[in-house]
Amino acid sequence: MIVVDTCGPEGPAVYTPEILDALALCVTTGEALETITTMTHDLLLAGELPEFWREWERSGVDVSCLTIGIGWGDDPFSYEAATADIARYGRLFDAGYMTHVRKPSDVEAPGLILCFQNTTHFGDSLLRLEEFAEAGIKVMQLTYNTRNLVGDGCMEREPGGLTDFGVKVVKKMNELGVVVDLSHVSERTSFDAIAVSDEPVAITHAMAKSVYGHDRAKTDGMIKAVGADGYVGVVAVPFFLTDGQPATLEHWLRHVDHIVDLVGTNHTGIGTDWSPEFAPKLVELQNAEIDSLGFREEHAVDFGAKIEGIDAWADWPKLLDALRGHGYSEREVEDLAGGSFLRYFDKIAG
Repeated sequence: MIVVDTCGPEGPAVYTPEILDALALCVTTGEALETITTMTHDLLLAGELPEFWREWERSGVDVSCLTIGIGWGDDPFSYEAATADIARYGRLFDAGYMTHVRKPSDVEAPGLILCFQNTTHFGDSLLRLEEFAEAGIKVMQLTYNTRNLVGDGCMEREPGGLTDFGVKVVKKMNELGVVVDLSHVSERTSFDAIAVSDEPVAITHAMAKSVYGHDRAKTDGMIKAVGADGYVGVVAVPFFLTDGQPATLEHWLRHVDHIVDLVGTNHTGIGTDWSPEFAPKLVELQNAEIDSLGFREEHAVDFGAKIEGIDAWADWPKLLDALRGHGYSEREVEDLAGGSFLRYFDKIAG
């Protein structure tokens, strides 16, 4: 069984005393994340931090679809943030510490599929889109929570549809073998994208609005439209699953069950979108700056939240155990763990 987290971290979070000391001096989320990533990568490249690899092995995950280029601050999802992260992860790939997965045949643990959660990285330039695809960005979300040149995100109060430029972007992504991701995209923009796309599209990380009516959730109609021949990944974000906290695995299973009922296990998977290991300082910074990414108070975002019993990304096997305990067969678990995504990914990038 190959396990793929279709929206995961670069691996487990490991905070050495030195990293925590440096983190304590950071005043913004962007500075904090860059500090943690740089120090972690330096240790890995020096052959240190063995607990990182032990925890990755404990997770059972073979490949994580990693969002790069967020940047945070006043100018998130910028070209500069994207190119800096491509260079940063290129060091790990070039040194052979991780596999850069561009297509299913590249899958080897530990592996990363590099992803964008916005198209603002390339602005109005289809040439830059091509350059990013050539650099190995194989999943691109059309919008994050708010409006951009392509269309509208799910947090816009009066969302519109796909723009003329957005149509060109979707067609170019089809041509380049890049996954069209609709996870944070508004319903109207999403249906427009499905209509114009020549290839199946994906929701790599979301949940069912029929189970919990959060703005980030997807309607049954949207799930069916994507899952007809595409892919839908279910999040493990506590405050996206229920308004009652703490969230439990039972809350998560309700979303899985509902989406599976709509599109089957052969089109459903897991995109956790969560790593419940944020250091307290990082929780403080991210919670203070979350409005810069388009979330509002009613969305109840809390980077300190956890699903009961899931204390680390390395607890991934507990998700699969919950599926088995809930009555899913081993074949269905294999689909949900990564098989369905890899079949979909092969259609797009294979």
